[in-house]
Amino acid sequence: MGGPGTSPTPGGPIDSTSFVDVEEQEQKRRALAEPGPSWKEWLYFTAFRWWMGILFLIVDSWIVATFLVIRAWLPLAAATATAIYLEILIYGYFWHRPDPDRPRPEGRFRWPPYQVGRWTPEGFRIRSGQAQLPVGEKSPDPREFL
Repeated sequence: MGGPGTSPTPGGPIDSTSFVDVEEQEQKRRALAEPGPSWKEWLYFTAFRWWMGILFLIVDSWIVATFLVIRAWLPLAAATATAIYLEILIYGYFWHRPDPDRPRPEGRFRWPPYQVGRWTPEGFRIRSGQAQLPVGEKSPDPREFL
């Protein structure tokens, strides 16, 4: 009844490029409506996490290789445990996100020793003065004291 790209429907041949154009226009409209994170946000919230993980892996490999060469098993265990503990603290310092359902401990001892990570959306909002603490936590407003 017709060659490729034609349809037996009474409307005539179907042009497949028109569907592609509509799809491209829809993608452009969505991209303009919701542009996503900025480069800075992507870098701090996502990319640096991967690079920090690679850096931790390199440091741990150096520690293990150094102590394996001299066959010092007790220092190997102590150094590896210390390195992993410090890496957990460093990772939390940058990317800790509080759980709003879990109550914060009262008193002097607080774990983790930071409220939110420096390189989290909450951390950026707190430092810019937009929000004080995540939803669900009650604390005095620091502006009331000055």
